[in-house]
Amino acid sequence: MALVWQINKNPQLRYGLKNQAAYDIISYTLDNLSDFDGDGYGLFRFPMDPDNRNPHVYPGALDIPNNSIDEDGFGGDFTWPHVEHHDPLADLQPIPGSHILLVILESARGDLIGRFWNGKEVPPVITKTVADGTSAAHAYSHTGYTVTSLKAIFNRTLSQSIDRVQLTDFLDRSGYLLSFISGQDESFGDVAQVTRMKGDGHYFFDARSALEDRVFPSKNSGSLTLSEARVLKELLKRVNTTDWSRPNFFYVNIQAAHFPYSYPGMPNLIIEQPLPRNHIRYENRKALQGTYWNAIAVANQTVGMMIDALRKQKVLNHRLVVIVGDHVESLFDDGFLGHGHALNEAHTRIPLIINRPGLQLDQAAGQIDLAELIITLATDRFDARRWSDSQRPQFQFVGSLDRPQQICHGGTGGVRTLLDLRTRKVFSVI
Repeated sequence: MALVWQINKNPQLRYGLKNQAAYDIISYTLDNLSDFDGDGYGLFRFPMDPDNRNPHVYPGALDIPNNSIDEDGFGGDFTWPHVEHHDPLADLQPIPGSHILLVILESARGDLIGRFWNGKEVPPVITKTVADGTSAAHAYSHTGYTVTSLKAIFNRTLSQSIDRVQLTDFLDRSGYLLSFISGQDESFGDVAQVTRMKGDGHYFFDARSALEDRVFPSKNSGSLTLSEARVLKELLKRVNTTDWSRPNFFYVNIQAAHFPYSYPGMPNLIIEQPLPRNHIRYENRKALQGTYWNAIAVANQTVGMMIDALRKQKVLNHRLVVIVGDHVESLFDDGFLGHGHALNEAHTRIPLIINRPGLQLDQAAGQIDLAELIITLATDRFDARRWSDSQRPQFQFVGSLDRPQQICHGGTGGVRTLLDLRTRKVFSVI
């Protein structure tokens, strides 16, 4: 017991033994036995519980500002340097505006604009939208995960305990017809319920609405997927039947670039064939990257078809088009595949593209900011001063909000401050 205690307090010994099964079993057992307050942390694993008598105090706990309690045991009680006293949308009068098309691109990287592969342009439609409109230079995912990203977009917060005007509620009160068409199962993570996608009078279609058309055999909520052709078919159906005398809001979720970045029948637009799932590994990363960029090309093609459908309805000139990624995808860039495991520029910068030219978005934009941006643009109430603070940081984290592994503040300068709660160290990263 004394030996484990000493190892836990020595960084070099702890690092050397953390992957040894015998040490891990012994330290895990002792830690559980010493977890007197039942919060999941004891005295024999790092970091240890700073107050073993209080179940609300443990490493990584959400530190409630200005309550004189240091919940995470790190740096004392957190205090806000500035408190925003009101919700900007709470003060904004709900009024009808332009039709809105919000496109969510699954796993879209911030460096997709102007991308070529095998001499072929990957996203010509998206690149042209940037040329004719605006691309935010500093747009970020807060978490690197789909569920939390969608909740941030619609609920405008990362915390369930903070009450802010939801995007769906504001649009409802503004007289919009709301349509939600998704290639994924929006019940995953309770997204549809929490964001009120399935509210009264809303048109709702997701992957669970068309199980017979799924592209993979599994009916598991996290892997249920529809092809872009099926999503487009549903969008066209809605576009041709909705009431265009009222403002319409369309949410369209395109899943093409979700792992494994291809499915049976996906068009090969820029490659000869995709990398099979069972061949996805580091030594095949070039073929993997080609498979991923082909998926982005398919998503881009679908966006083009959606825009053409709106043009045929003669509403394109009265529509706000916003294209945004839910999170970034690492293609073995740093030796890892996937998302949600790092808080640097490459792993958190998402595309944010708007079909309005000349917008000045000088500050870092997080997904919790997107609803306000959409509403003010659609109703001609965009105020550039609200987006001019280049020093305003965005909050990001790895893990869950109640038990994060890392937290980070980053802005437009490229350098971000990161706190690793596993090592209790602070870093500056790019």
